[in-house]
Amino acid sequence: MSWHKLVIKDAARQLAWRIISALFWFITIKIMTPYLWPLRYGDYSTILKYFAIWTALADLWLYVLAVKRLWKIKEENKDPNNTQLKDEYWKFVWTRIFLMAIIYFIAIIVAYLLPAYTSNPYLMWWIPFWMIFSASFMFAGIQQLPLQIFWKMKYLSMSLITARLSQLLILVPVVFLIFKKIEFNWSNLSIVAFCAVLFSVVASWIGQNLEIHFRSKKILPLKIIFDWKFIKNIIWRNRQYWVSYYLSSFHTLIVLLFLWFFFPTSWWFHYAWIWALALSLIEILLIIPSSLWNSLLHKISNYSIRDKRKSLWNLLTIIFRIGWIIAVNFRLFSDQIILIVSWKEYLGTFLSVSSRWSNQILPFLWFVLRQSFIKQVFNYLFVATDKQNVLLWINAIWVAIWVIIWIYTIPKYWLLWWIITQLILEFLFMSGAIIVSIRKKISPIISRKRLLSLLSFIVIFSILWYFTKNYFKINIVNFFIIASILNWLLVYFSLWNIKKVARWLTFE
Repeated sequence: MSWHKLVIKDAARQLAWRIISALFWFITIKIMTPYLWPLRYGDYSTILKYFAIWTALADLWLYVLAVKRLWKIKEENKDPNNTQLKDEYWKFVWTRIFLMAIIYFIAIIVAYLLPAYTSNPYLMWWIPFWMIFSASFMFAGIQQLPLQIFWKMKYLSMSLITARLSQLLILVPVVFLIFKKIEFNWSNLSIVAFCAVLFSVVASWIGQNLEIHFRSKKILPLKIIFDWKFIKNIIWRNRQYWVSYYLSSFHTLIVLLFLWFFFPTSWWFHYAWIWALALSLIEILLIIPSSLWNSLLHKISNYSIRDKRKSLWNLLTIIFRIGWIIAVNFRLFSDQIILIVSWKEYLGTFLSVSSRWSNQILPFLWFVLRQSFIKQVFNYLFVATDKQNVLLWINAIWVAIWVIIWIYTIPKYWLLWWIITQLILEFLFMSGAIIVSIRKKISPIISRKRLLSLLSFIVIFSILWYFTKNYFKINIVNFFIIASILNWLLVYFSLWNIKKVARWLTFE
């Protein structure tokens, strides 16, 4: 099979299974949100993001570095026993374990030094278990390397379904049988119920870990090789990109912790956590660029700079089209989407000026999603061209400015400034990455024909949006009919071009 077909097939599988996994995720959110109510959902979101910040710090972008290195070894070394490949794989795994041990040790200490956490029993008792969840997530991520290198990512994608089913296996009896109709009034029973709900998330990643380990060990069995020189070298060589990439996602990860600090659940601020649901929908969709990139990275690593730039333009074109389809749905069907994945308490009306709810900010957050898609592609471009260290200072400056603005504006001008600053900062990150790529002469090589096709698609999107918004009354009754027809048209006008562009993701 040709390379471009392998890449397309692998990427399509990953996307398909991840979409199925996302649908299961929507089911879990649908169960959780009415059960926990906004306040306890806020506690759940807060502790999830607390460890997500530390997880991003412990990541080191190690997976991408490992994929590039292991693929090169696999292609150049034809040793049937894969001795060098196994050694390098084991070193990468134990580098990840070493970083996890250091970072999570610091994380757990910091958490128990924060009075805001220790004073909230819903958070205090759950912190160690959530650390286990984060660790299992990180370990599963590095164990999947053999699946990536040997084109077996279908097993990883299938493991996502295992994760969701494992979660539902615990969540459903907890919510509907064991702790049915619990009031979260700070009682011991409600704390146990809360922990049981969150344990279902831990169970999901334990289930996925077991399946990935079973699949991966058949390709490259895991052994202990702790190489301090290797660990020190990889951290030192990639320290700038490590920090810069961390900073590029820091503002998204820190959002809920800032909201929790300014509007704590213990003070009965529930509006912030109604907003948090919309942010969760955005975050689950950020897997789209990474799914395509993971399938593409190891193939283009040895390309010339020019071919890498061409390939990344094609990737950007595909991701941009997918982003616009999501944008249409978020812009037109925000009420129905929130109602389907959650419940009516997360809906508001545009007449309620004093409070904006999840359905009212979702139409604005798609701007953040689109800009984040573009930013991710440029991050991948810097990695592919070995320029991953160039973004450190520009990202550091934007984050510093943003934190200062947030600390001043959020308490004074309320939650509206979360959206405003989020949009501005994501635009600055995206613009900064584009400018740096132009200066370094590694920006994607733009095809005028494909750019014209992309602009035509935007025009079609605008026309469809205008007529749907002004000539159709969208409610829950006719939502499925209108949404199906509209999405069919969007896919129809874009799918042929995506297929055509996908052929040029790799050059044979």
